[in-house]
Amino acid sequence: MTSPVYMTTSWDDGHPADLRVAALLTKYGIAGTFYVPEATDRDTLSAVQLRELASAFEIGAHTLHHVDLTRVANDIAWQEIVGSKSWVEDHTGVPCVCFCPPIGHYAGVHIQMVRRAGYLGLRTTEFLSLDVPRPQAGLLLMPTTVQAFPHGLVSFTRNAVKRFALAQLWRYVVHGCPAEWPTLAELLLHDAVVHGGVFHLWGHSWEIQDLRQWQRLDDVLRFMGSLAYRIPAVTNGQLCRLFAPLMAASDQPAHATRAASARG
Repeated sequence: MTSPVYMTTSWDDGHPADLRVAALLTKYGIAGTFYVPEATDRDTLSAVQLRELASAFEIGAHTLHHVDLTRVANDIAWQEIVGSKSWVEDHTGVPCVCFCPPIGHYAGVHIQMVRRAGYLGLRTTEFLSLDVPRPQAGLLLMPTTVQAFPHGLVSFTRNAVKRFALAQLWRYVVHGCPAEWPTLAELLLHDAVVHGGVFHLWGHSWEIQDLRQWQRLDDVLRFMGSLAYRIPAVTNGQLCRLFAPLMAASDQPAHATRAASARG
């Protein structure tokens, strides 16, 4: 029996070009989560644009000031994590359940902070994965499949080695190390259809704009849309809610161990 399969997308940094991504997602019936900070060193969505985006898509937190959490003190990291949740909720009127660390950088202490702040899921920058969200420390960690960016073997190898995810790298090698990210996206989406799992496309709209990747993105989203009749397209938050029972189940052995220790 084939495992369930889902599609999701996410887009980081809150650049005004996110509205162009949103238009393409709407065109092809694909869900998306936009991780928006209050400010970055690039242009960011205005309050009006953010509300417009939030009317049709999920908004996730991306810290207040797009900081690398591993390069600031813990008290600053906490303010950025919990403050960005409040900021998103204040501007959208909708609960913010997902967090994405800028640049994909975080440590164990930040996972604890994200959980304590009340988030359900944390999106990582692990590449080439078709895994469902993974329970860890009371959170669901979401890996990704393909970034809308022309990475090569060196980048994929570095990403896999850093995360001890060599099985993901092997998936890329088996498919002949495609040079074009849209080709890789179609191949891995086909793998998800056959074997089950989560296909997660992500990117930065400003990068897509700078590198003139709009037509490639249109092609990939069109392909995803052609499969939407058989593969549910969900937001990151919806994906986490679907797999929240896994997190509850993973907590049970730890609770049982603590209870047994208390009785002893």
